Amino acid sequence: MTALQRKPRCAPMSRMTTPADAATGDAAGIFGQTHKAAGTVIDKVIVRLAGISLFKDELGHHLIRAAMVFTFAIFGYQKWYSFEAHQISPLIAHSPLVFWLIPAFGINGAGYFLGTTEWLFGSLLLLGFWYRKPGILGAIGSTITFLGTVSIIPFLPNAWAVEAGGFPVMYLPVAFLMKDVLFLAVSLYLLQTDMNRAAAEYSRKNP
Repeated sequence: MTALQRKPRCAPMSRMTTPADAATGDAAGIFGQTHKAAGTVIDKVIVRLAGISLFKDELGHHLIRAAMVFTFAIFGYQKWYSFEAHQISPLIAHSPLVFWLIPAFGINGAGYFLGTTEWLFGSLLLLGFWYRKPGILGAIGSTITFLGTVSIIPFLPNAWAVEAGGFPVMYLPVAFLMKDVLFLAVSLYLLQTDMNRAAAEYSRKNP
C-alpha cells in the first residue's frame, strides 16, 4: 500500500463531560474549601486554647505523677490485708519475677512485701514533685513493678474465654492485669522526663 492509499488516523475523541461529572467536580471543590476552612477554624481554636493556663506549664505531667502516687498508695494499702493477699496469690504464683515470694514468706508475707515496695515507690514518686533523683528512683521502681505484673499475662492459665473464641476475649484476672500495660507506659514516661530534666539541670549547673 502506497502512502497515498493510507488512510489518515483519526484523533481519539475526548470523553464528553456529563452533568454527573460536573456535579462531582463541584462537590469535590466545595468539600475541599469546607475542609480547608474547618481546618483553619480548628487551628485558631487550638492556638487560643493553648494560651489558657489549664494547658500551660506542666499540669499534665503533675497529674500523671499524682495519679501514680495515688495508685501506689491505695494498692499498697490493700496488700496489708489477708483477703487481698489470698486474692492475688494465684497471680504471684504464676509470675516469672516474684513467684518466689510465697515459698519464701508465705501468702501474707508476700502481700506485706509487695505493699511495702509499692508504698516505697509511691513515696519516691511523690518526692519527685520537688526532687528529680528520688523521682527517677521511684519511676525505675514503678517500671519494674508493672513490668513484673504485665509479665504474668502469658503464664496465667485459663486466661482467655474459650466460649467466646479465646484470645483476645479475656477473663477477669487477665483484664485486671491489662491495665498495667498503661501503668508501665506511664512509668516509662515519668522515667524519661525525669531523666531528661535532671540531665538538663546538671548541664546548666556544670557548663
